[in-house]
Amino acid sequence: MLKALTQPWFYNGRMSDCRVSIGASVAHQPVEEPSDLLKKADIALYAAKLRGGGRIAIYEPGMRVEMQKRATEVALAREALQQDLILPSYQPKVDLQTGKLSGFEALLRWRHPTRGMQAPALIGAAFEDLELAGALTDRMLSYILRDMRRWLDAGVDFGHVALNAAAADFMQKDFAERLLQRLDAAGVPPHRLQVEVTETVFLGRGAEYVEQALKVLSASGIRIALDDFGTGYASLSHLKQFPVDVVKIDRSFLRDVHDPHNAAIIRTVVSLGRSLDLDVVAEGVETVEQEAYLISEGCVLGQGYLYGKAASASRVPGLIKSGPGRVRLAA
Repeated sequence: MLKALTQPWFYNGRMSDCRVSIGASVAHQPVEEPSDLLKKADIALYAAKLRGGGRIAIYEPGMRVEMQKRATEVALAREALQQDLILPSYQPKVDLQTGKLSGFEALLRWRHPTRGMQAPALIGAAFEDLELAGALTDRMLSYILRDMRRWLDAGVDFGHVALNAAAADFMQKDFAERLLQRLDAAGVPPHRLQVEVTETVFLGRGAEYVEQALKVLSASGIRIALDDFGTGYASLSHLKQFPVDVVKIDRSFLRDVHDPHNAAIIRTVVSLGRSLDLDVVAEGVETVEQEAYLISEGCVLGQGYLYGKAASASRVPGLIKSGPGRVRLAA
């Protein structure tokens, strides 16, 4: 069935195709009710879609637990939005040669009613939901634009702020245009904002919208950063096809810079950035040893706990005023 349904087909002289996900359940007991089998098959179908779609999944008990977990994450995200618990925290990016702050990445945080400030992992499923992902990005953008406008009014030179955009954001065909309109309404110059994407936005449905949106943003002066570079499907063709200005070395490669494979990847990405005139940012810099290694390889920018944890908007001016060589003390 799966093989037959995924065959290309013609309609009005044009060839099309489709991806099919199938969920199935098997009756292990003769007395099992058909309604229970259908519920299990539906859970398996949900699991097949979460695994990327275009495949078959047979029901397993763990799937119900996973579905409940994801439902909880979505509910928490909705509650966080409704109660205005979403806010950005700003992690500094540092010039490794001078120690000067070059900009910030806005990281989503939310206030849990009982556990306090939380990273987005507890609401991870929400970023796969078209409606919720868009709402979370809109809320983050509202606060980021407000903060940038306040810093500009106060004469604070923060460099730039990077906003993370999910694949679901680009499914909105007017994403780029609306973002530019909001920048203009806030009176924030486009070069003050970066848009960070992961390679997953280049894949699957809606890829044509991504390319168009990124080109519109890039033409306006917004720089595009490719996050988690080297961990998945990103290729040189993506760097050619899409207007990428910055590549970010994933933190996983810095955990052991003595590992020959990690070292080779870091060296290759830095060299690639130099050859293509791209900025290279190393994420997850936590030790002086890692910093020294990156400098020796020619990496220009670093980001991580060595330079400070993500801070509230009110602390950003203090981080900037502390000056070169004192960023770590502000952490």
